[in-house]
Amino acid sequence: MTATVSPARGRTGTSPAGSHLTGTGTMVRLALRRDRIKLTIWLVAITVMVPRFYNAAVSAVVPTPEALAEASQMIRVSFMRVLGGPLFGDVTTQSYFLAAYWVEFLLAAAIMNMMLITRHTRAEEQTGRAELIRAAVVGRHAQLTGALITALISNAALAVLTTAATISIGFPVGSALLFGASLAAVGLVFAGVTAVAVQVTEHPRGANGLAGIALFTVWLLRGAGALQSQEGGPLFWLSPIGWSQQTRVLADERWWPLGLSLLFALLLIMGAYSLSSRRDLGASLMAPRPGRPSAPSWLRTPFRLALRLQQGAIAGWGAAFLAIGLVLGAMTGGMEQTNLPIFSADADFGRAWISLMVFTGSLYTGVFGVLSVIRLRAEEVRGRIGPVLAGPTGRSTWYWSSVLVTALAVVVLPAVYGGALGIGAALSTGDTSLVGEAFWASLIRAPEVLVLLAIPAALLGLAPRAMAAAWAVLVYSGFVQVLGSYMNMPEWVVNTSVLSHLPWHPLGAFAPVATVVLTAIAAVLMILGLYGLRRRDLASG
Repeated sequence: MTATVSPARGRTGTSPAGSHLTGTGTMVRLALRRDRIKLTIWLVAITVMVPRFYNAAVSAVVPTPEALAEASQMIRVSFMRVLGGPLFGDVTTQSYFLAAYWVEFLLAAAIMNMMLITRHTRAEEQTGRAELIRAAVVGRHAQLTGALITALISNAALAVLTTAATISIGFPVGSALLFGASLAAVGLVFAGVTAVAVQVTEHPRGANGLAGIALFTVWLLRGAGALQSQEGGPLFWLSPIGWSQQTRVLADERWWPLGLSLLFALLLIMGAYSLSSRRDLGASLMAPRPGRPSAPSWLRTPFRLALRLQQGAIAGWGAAFLAIGLVLGAMTGGMEQTNLPIFSADADFGRAWISLMVFTGSLYTGVFGVLSVIRLRAEEVRGRIGPVLAGPTGRSTWYWSSVLVTALAVVVLPAVYGGALGIGAALSTGDTSLVGEAFWASLIRAPEVLVLLAIPAALLGLAPRAMAAAWAVLVYSGFVQVLGSYMNMPEWVVNTSVLSHLPWHPLGAFAPVATVVLTAIAAVLMILGLYGLRRRDLASG
């Protein structure tokens, strides 16, 4: 449906240009008010990671000049350049920190902007709130402009905070300012990318998916460009991430590559306004395909319907796991030749690398599991499960079908990831036994992920308004497990992490007791979720 602003009495024809932006200031204040907690968490989390990552790198990876030289050499000559680097200028702990972690900070800035723009544009249209707002004295482009201005404010705050953080770890003021500006520039580019994506698709997930594909593409281009040349080949210059890194912080610093990001962001925003003018409120340029008048026989069970709804996401995550597993596995051969203190001196470095990457895969799978279960709450709020439950399908059947599909996926996805990791490792080392070891190592960590997805499942029934707490558990578990030993956390604190109870195979042995206990905890949490769901009212009535 479309809501229009009536022209003033006595005027005919088109509205004055300024009327399209009427109410923009109110939209900005509303967005900042609604996001005061989420944005604060994003900004603080990214900022705090600067000194944390730096201290962890200095204490664990490059504690000595010899280790620094070896780690820097590894980034320059190995397949590691796909993930990190380039290393510009002289080899110092600060320049190594940039080479190792700069890309991660740029990706975080991009994701923050993607979620911000989607939340204040397409999500508002899908829930119907945008129509209510348009019924007031609000211009056609006020919401999009308000979201973009909020993104601009957020990126400026991110630049200031990360500049201060990098000064605290020894960066010169000018270099720190350039680093902060590089994050803000990528953030603005992906605010523009998402502004276009929300015009194309009908659902927030689709918009985030398109923007995510764009982010993955520019990440691949950056990685391919890094393989072409030590300091970035031609493909590097096709990526906004590469533009930020080509500012060459701590080397021969230059600001002009950020101009490419600003120009690209401006073009994207202009395109978003143009597309927005060509569609109705709630509609999209990519029209959804009409469905069949009746469902095929194979789709007439709740489980198959749940599988049908998630098959696209499972296939996409599976393809990403396959690609990431092959890339990370291909680095195993290089890791066997290193002597970094990140692993114990008597460890098999190749298998230690595989165990570390398997843990990383568990975190990725946890993100999928939490996203999949939280989606059920969105389906409820939007009133889509009402028609399903109005038929012979009960709440228990709907709940178990949806959760079971996700549970099966968090077993299948690690298997795909582990298999790809092992194949990459075998190709780089010639040791074919790594295929089976990586596959098994990835599979036996599934109980941890089952607990992570069971937490939002329990909250869905018992406290649906608190489902975001599942993200806090995931982030806390990963943070404590990765940095707990570097920060000298007590053992009991480390044990509060969901991800700290299974050994890192193939270095550690299979732990059947912990596996059974974690699986039982996951089952109990899921049952509690069903118990709560059967006793509360649905949000959609």
